Amino acid sequence: MKHLLIIVTGILTLAFYQYPGVSAAGESIPVLKEEQETNDRILTKWAERPDNQATQEKLIIRILGKEEIPEVIEEAYPADEFKSIETIQKQPDNVKNIPEELEVYPLPPVEKKIPLSHTTIPSPETSKDPPPNDGKDRQCEDVNDTEDTVITPTRTKQLSKNVGSSLSIITQKDIENSKAPLLLDVLRQAPGIEVTRTQGIGGTTSLFIRGASAAHTLVFVDGVQMNSPTSGVFNFANLSTDNIERVEILRGPQSTLYGSEAIGGVVNIITKKGAGDNKVTLGTEYGMRDTYRETVNVSGGKENFDYSVGGSYLKTLGISAASSGSEKDGYKNLTGSARLGWNFLDNGRVDTTIRGSHSDFEYDAFGIAGPVDDPDRRQTTDEILFSTKVSKTFFGIWTPSFLVSVNDTELKGFDSTDESGEFLIPTRVWRVEHQSDFSLLDFDTVTIGYEYEALEGENEGTFDKQTFRNNAVFLQNQIELFESLNWTAGLRYDDYSTFGNNLTYRTTASYNIEEISTRFHGSWGKGFRAPSINELFFPFFGNPDLNPEESKGWDFGVEKEILKDKLTMDVTYFENDFTNLITAAIQPDGSYLAENAARAESQGIETILTYRPFTILSFTGTYTYTETRDREKKQQLPRRPENRATIGINTNPIAKLNINVTGIMVRDRIDSNGTKMDNYWTVNQATRYDVTKFMAAYVRFENLFDYDYEEVTGFGSLGFTAYGGVEFKF
Repeated sequence: MKHLLIIVTGILTLAFYQYPGVSAAGESIPVLKEEQETNDRILTKWAERPDNQATQEKLIIRILGKEEIPEVIEEAYPADEFKSIETIQKQPDNVKNIPEELEVYPLPPVEKKIPLSHTTIPSPETSKDPPPNDGKDRQCEDVNDTEDTVITPTRTKQLSKNVGSSLSIITQKDIENSKAPLLLDVLRQAPGIEVTRTQGIGGTTSLFIRGASAAHTLVFVDGVQMNSPTSGVFNFANLSTDNIERVEILRGPQSTLYGSEAIGGVVNIITKKGAGDNKVTLGTEYGMRDTYRETVNVSGGKENFDYSVGGSYLKTLGISAASSGSEKDGYKNLTGSARLGWNFLDNGRVDTTIRGSHSDFEYDAFGIAGPVDDPDRRQTTDEILFSTKVSKTFFGIWTPSFLVSVNDTELKGFDSTDESGEFLIPTRVWRVEHQSDFSLLDFDTVTIGYEYEALEGENEGTFDKQTFRNNAVFLQNQIELFESLNWTAGLRYDDYSTFGNNLTYRTTASYNIEEISTRFHGSWGKGFRAPSINELFFPFFGNPDLNPEESKGWDFGVEKEILKDKLTMDVTYFENDFTNLITAAIQPDGSYLAENAARAESQGIETILTYRPFTILSFTGTYTYTETRDREKKQQLPRRPENRATIGINTNPIAKLNINVTGIMVRDRIDSNGTKMDNYWTVNQATRYDVTKFMAAYVRFENLFDYDYEEVTGFGSLGFTAYGGVEFKF
């Protein structure tokens, strides 16, 4: 290990002394002085609960301050303490794509500087030129044409420098550089986000945005809603990085465009779109704890048809879920995905996505003192996603689109020695959407839409299938003035079959002052979360008279280029106020009943720093301070750290070598019972070397310095782990 660190340090030191006029391939690229100045300006502004494990899908009783640690109902002790909403019963887990970057070998394209925009982990590779923003090509379902174009903030194609919302972008290059098999390990680098996982690979994974609950983040994969109808939460444990092109993360209330669950923010995952000649990529990886991973991807595209098909298999012996245990809990994951596209009648487009996964993992029981070894418990998750979207532009001013999607998930538990480990929980989410974008003026775009969704869930032997429906309409207006001010305002009306209706609103603004390389951005809006099936119908807990949880939030930030073509900083202040939070209220007879009885708030500062001293070297650092408060208990919310920082370093010291280092520091958290949790820091590192044009080898290290910590009290975390792999491209 000592020698490895010496080698890595030496390489990074050499990178600092590379001549800045030399390209990533090590060869000078002559350009005219005027062209060089323009290109440089364009590029630098582009700155970039668990329980035993049926966790997210157990009946969750969210008592504010104790809400994110699920436990099995048979093992809960309500007389001793209130259990979280994830603690009582098991429940199921639960737009235009970017063309693949051109492969340039061995010379990269001439460097170009991108305008100031939202956070993206910078990559030494040069990004493509942004398209002209004529205000008319706004098909929200289509792939972003460049890394500088986003879809999620307005559901229409938009340059990221014009977005008022707080936004982070994870690109395909970021995913490739990390070599991470699971998306959760890439998401950890984003500001304002905390990711916690029980045990090692496969453990239940929760994501918190700006102090909001894990149930307050809405997740999409190509328009398919991922949150479980029974718990309202999405478990990120099984979502692999296979065939994923891009992730856009919105922070703050987003219900005006996306409805329920979008209180804390939205995570929109976009899969790869095929392009160019047929390409085949094969990969194999082996690591410590008998970890195997095999991957395959085939893609291509012509004028009217494109496709990208991929699959992977991951298996590991794992570690004990209980930090005090010794019996290893293994994990398996088989994932397949495909995206098919058809272009018709000049500007018409059909996109179809199919994604399926099967996971099988072992987990431990939860006793009075926390997790304990149990060699008999395991659970499987089977998930099938499907979506089809059709869009076409008429007369250059009207773009209607239609989306049909379904998420079919089944969670099943096995335990031959204990009936509490046996369960079957199927869920399904159907959604139909229509959206029309009108660009009647060059500076004004109006979006109107309609959504229908049906959510179904069942816990076999506990309650029969329950279904509730929602109809929603939304309206948004986008205005661009003076090529510097971009303003949006919107309204949404939801009508649920369970609690009635809800009205939300949101407005954002972004103002660029190119003369001083500064951008101001801000947003203000309202969000809501509909009660889940568990909270409405679970026996001896559910309450059909519940109202939705609500939030109001705002943020304001300044993005500034400090050193020309090198250093950019973005600082954002935010506040959120959560009301009508659903919690388990104790009744006179000692039982629990779900009630809208809790309130909470969060406020803080997000800081993002990007530094690119040379073409071959980039740094990204984030720091988030989050102050949360349970208004009833007058204490911090559990598992939301006050201080969280990340650092990312990426370098190409020579054309064929890429070194990627990421670090995370988390401090000042409390557990459900108010006790302090571990502070920790961890470092991951991946090195890839292109042996030939068709073959690359890499090594990847997790928890490089073998730091001993618990992300969730009582559950084990991976120590130092090494992996090695080979990829072939044809």
